Order: sequence, then structure tokens, then C-alpha cells
Amino acid sequence: MIQFNNVSVSFKDGKKPVNAVKNVTFAIEEKDIFGIAGGSGAGKSTLLRTINQLQKITDGDVIVNGKAVKELKHKELHDLRRNVGMIFQHFNLAESKTVYENIAFSLEDAGWKKEDIEKRVAELLEFVKISEKRDVYPAKLSGGQKQRVAIARALANNTKILLCDEPTSALDAETTNSVLKLLREVNEKLGVTIVIITHELDVIKSICNKVAVMRNGEVVELGDVYEVFTNPKHEFTKELLSHGQNFKLPEEVVHNVKGDIYKLTYKGDGATESILSQVTAEHKVQFNILHGKIEYISSRPLGILFVNFSGDEKSVQSVIDELKTKIFKLEKYEH
Repeated sequence: MIQFNNVSVSFKDGKKPVNAVKNVTFAIEEKDIFGIAGGSGAGKSTLLRTINQLQKITDGDVIVNGKAVKELKHKELHDLRRNVGMIFQHFNLAESKTVYENIAFSLEDAGWKKEDIEKRVAELLEFVKISEKRDVYPAKLSGGQKQRVAIARALANNTKILLCDEPTSALDAETTNSVLKLLREVNEKLGVTIVIITHELDVIKSICNKVAVMRNGEVVELGDVYEVFTNPKHEFTKELLSHGQNFKLPEEVVHNVKGDIYKLTYKGDGATESILSQVTAEHKVQFNILHGKIEYISSRPLGILFVNFSGDEKSVQSVIDELKTKIFKLEKYEH
């Protein structure tokens, strides 16, 4: 549906040349929820805006539904932008228009009949669950409600692609979860392909099925969200995830433990199975769980445990050797 072919974007910031995107190639398939992650200045927003030509491409091609967007003339480009919805961090609603008028505006621009506009706006307001706010102005809405209006507006022309530029950065945690739930419904119920750029890794974990990690204008890692987040290959991705996970063994615990500590990482079904109990019981070794958690990435579990073992040295080593064959990763904790 969306293909980036050796895409580069350069421009000048004053007199200084900026290579914002460098030779990016990857595909976004129909009905993906595709995340583009990275820090400030990574090139995420610039790349996103090449999809609807809000940002001109310096080299390469962006192909949307089989058409190279840089080749589109005025009417074709206008049609593309009308049918590729976009939502933003700060909502970009017209403050002088009601909720109804904000959503109806793009339909009026597309030449819809008045009665069809009435019906479509009513459908959208019901879908995003703010029908009661139809005649309210944006100033009277919460941040989450504003983003729901923005989503409805973006979907108005039966959009099949939705671009999301940091859609939850201005929202609190509870509102973020409700907006992400709505975006998932947009994808699943309406079949809309969603592209999200964000620096918030929890957003990628909770909603996306694929991810590209960007650094200094380049894509340094690409793939299935679960695989990238549980087994990153690039050092930058590892560093990014280490900041996001923020899951360390407390120093108070470390100082009170005698003997070696091991970090056990479980993927998939192994995260919820009693592998540790089974293996230690077989070898008559005792274990002590010092710290642990299970989190869900793209609805699949990832478990982390910090443990130490007690028993004779040979049995403990047998437990370690067997666990290495049955779980994703076992590492000696260095402190």
C-alpha cells in the first residue's frame, strides 16, 4: 500500500544543509498499524509527511496505492491528501467551528451533499463516542475529546490511510489508552491502515504490529514489533529500549543477596508457563525470585525474572544449562 524506495529528503535550515531522511526503503502493507520510532530529530515526521507530499522528496520514490506521489499533478495530489487522513499532537481543530463543523468541513470541500454530510458526521460522532458534543466548540473539550474529533475528521472521506504524528504526546496515560483503543478499532473495524510516529515506546508496544526505528534520518532497525522489542539487533535500538523498559534490579535487593544473580527472559508462551519451577524441581535446586514482571507487546507476553539459586554447585549448573535450552535468554547479572 505504501512503499518507500530509497527516499531521501534534504533542505536548508537557514544556510545550513539538513539531510533529514537518508535512503529509506521499506513497505507498509494494507491494514498494518505501523510505528516509526526514534528520538527528536530522527527524521520521523519528515518521512511521514512524504506520504501525502506535505514534504517534498529530494531523491527516491514514495508509492501509495501503486502511484508515485511526486508524479501527481494538482487534482490527483488534492485527491490523495483528501483520502489520506492525518491527526496531530495538538489536534489542529478550528477553534471557531463546532465539533460538527470541524468534521463537516472536509466533506463540504469534497462536494458532498448536505444530507449526506449530516448522515456521515452522525456516523462518525457515534463511532468515536462523542455524539453529545456535536454542537460544542473545541475550547470546551478535553484533550482526549479533541483527539476523537480529529480522528473523526480524518476519517470523514472514507479514508483508508491514517497518518498519526505523535497523537498521544499531549495526553495523560488514561486518555492515551482510550485513544489507542479507538485507533485499534479504526484499524480492525474500518480496515484503515495506520502509520504512527512517536517517541513513546509504550505506544508502539501496545498498538503496532510492525516498526521502523530511525536515527539521524536512517532506518536502523525494521520488522515485527515483538521481534524488534524482544531481540533488537542495532545498538541504538538496544539503547532506546533500555531507557523505555526502565526495569532494573533495585540496589537494596542486590546488597542483600548472597551468590550469583541471573536474569531470565521468557518470550511468548514461555512467559506464562512454570518452566523455572519444573526445571529446579527436577534437579532438587531451590530458587528465590528477587524481582520480575510480565509485559505485553503486540498482545504477546514478555517475561523477565531476576533469581538466584541454592543447591550443590553441579545441580545448579545443570539447572542453568537446561534453562538456556528452554527459555529465550539467561544471563548472569553483573553488578
